[in-house]
Amino acid sequence: MTELNLLEQKLRNHIIEAGGFLPFDRFMQAALYEPELGYYESKTIFGEKGDFITAPELGPWLSLGFADLIYWGWQQLGQPEQWTLLEQGTGSGKLLASVLDIIAQFSMSPPGRVISVERSKHLQMRQRELFAEKGLSVDVVSQLEDLQPCRNMVVYSNELPDAFPVRCFHRKEKQFFERGVGLDENGFCWKDGEPLREETLQIADELTAAWPETYSSEWNPALASWQKKLSDIVESGFVFTVDYGYSQQEYYRQARVEGTLLAHIGQQAVEDVLSEPGSRDITAHVDFTALVKAGESVGLKPHCWMSQGAWLAQSPSVQSFVQSLAAQQDEVSMHLMAHAKRVLMPFGMGEVFKMLVQSKGMEADRPDYLNQFDHLDHLSR
Repeated sequence: MTELNLLEQKLRNHIIEAGGFLPFDRFMQAALYEPELGYYESKTIFGEKGDFITAPELGPWLSLGFADLIYWGWQQLGQPEQWTLLEQGTGSGKLLASVLDIIAQFSMSPPGRVISVERSKHLQMRQRELFAEKGLSVDVVSQLEDLQPCRNMVVYSNELPDAFPVRCFHRKEKQFFERGVGLDENGFCWKDGEPLREETLQIADELTAAWPETYSSEWNPALASWQKKLSDIVESGFVFTVDYGYSQQEYYRQARVEGTLLAHIGQQAVEDVLSEPGSRDITAHVDFTALVKAGESVGLKPHCWMSQGAWLAQSPSVQSFVQSLAAQQDEVSMHLMAHAKRVLMPFGMGEVFKMLVQSKGMEADRPDYLNQFDHLDHLSR
């Protein structure tokens, strides 16, 4: 029996044991993270041969942007001699390796400790090989709970919370129902479960009041637990989060009647998230309003929120690199500039991807170079 068949049989057994209905977050958890069987545990997922291309696979643009944020954060912390850098959801390790290479060229103290938090054993192995090859000292751990709290910490992530298992709901006849997974003659199918109390969703009343009679979407209770875990380990420092998502007002707009759930396979986005679990990535956009509220409740203060395109276009290191490429005009430079358009421009990753800055245990303003493009106020509407 193949790995996919094994995972499918496991999920079928879970559904039967649960009485014919499995909440979607449990299905998504197994499809992505089941040891040795889940999507992130069993295959090559990044780059040209993978199922999707993330910004770090498209040149140094994201590394340069994060490096500038990290340098700003280090200055705000008082330029400490001892500080800690942490990437969560490190994936292949390429982004972290690139960031370390860039900040080594800055006039700043190197981090006393570098940590990679990655739950996938398969990806941990790939990271360790890469870090050893590059002579980098990086502690690779499985979860935030493995770490002790510390001061002067800078944490960043790229495309992390979009892969947190989400719960789904379905509204019909003015009632909310949890939406999960059942079985029929064709395999896995969507199925409505028990009624939900509307307040469970924590979606603004003025948004739900505008919805049509039938409306399906998702919400992400894992955001709150993630923010709590971050707050528990960051005594003082910054958290930089980059991912695709919206304000709650945009996320649950009237016309978005089927939510944002997607699967990625063969670099194609498809709406079928139930077929062949383990063979495809499953993601949902991030509700940044919910994320910020969850952070504030545990002491993480938001400072700015903006599109990835605006953030990177204003980053000093990105601007400097663009100028150097423009002066060279060779094939490699033109290739990198083409990738820059994909990462920065609205028709690529530039608009739907957002960047959030939060702090803990200290006073700080938003980065001066980003003042003009901050839209944090959109998250309070």
